[in-house]
Amino acid sequence: MSEDNPLPAGVAPERAVEMANEAMRGTLMERMGIEWLEVGSARLMARMPVAGNAQVYGVLHGGATATLCETVGSFGTAVAVGLDRRVVGIQLSINHLRAVREGHVTCTGIPVRVGKRVAVWDLRVTDDRDDLVAVSTLTVSIRDP
Repeated sequence: MSEDNPLPAGVAPERAVEMANEAMRGTLMERMGIEWLEVGSARLMARMPVAGNAQVYGVLHGGATATLCETVGSFGTAVAVGLDRRVVGIQLSINHLRAVREGHVTCTGIPVRVGKRVAVWDLRVTDDRDDLVAVSTLTVSIRDP
């Protein structure tokens, strides 16, 4: 974690990642092997293995990539607005640029805007060589509990 990616007051970077990983227990994200690498208010990063998330041709499934992107943007919004709020994806656009057959993919999410009721995220997915695999935009609705 760096100074350009602050956390809410009183939360250590390591604890934020630990809490994010704990929150995924028993979910689709856990079954897909998604793990958090960085959690902050300016940027989030999570990665996922290709193994177990491939389609019949042996390449990473586009739906798995979409799940990774929506997870990063949705959780990032929850971090920004407070974990007591409900964050629901309402639109996901994704362009798949490169096939990946092995290793991991990493999604980096940057908020474009987090408002009172809607947030928009820019998400970039790269492979282990840091080659761009997919680009995505996520819009989420922010609701009261």
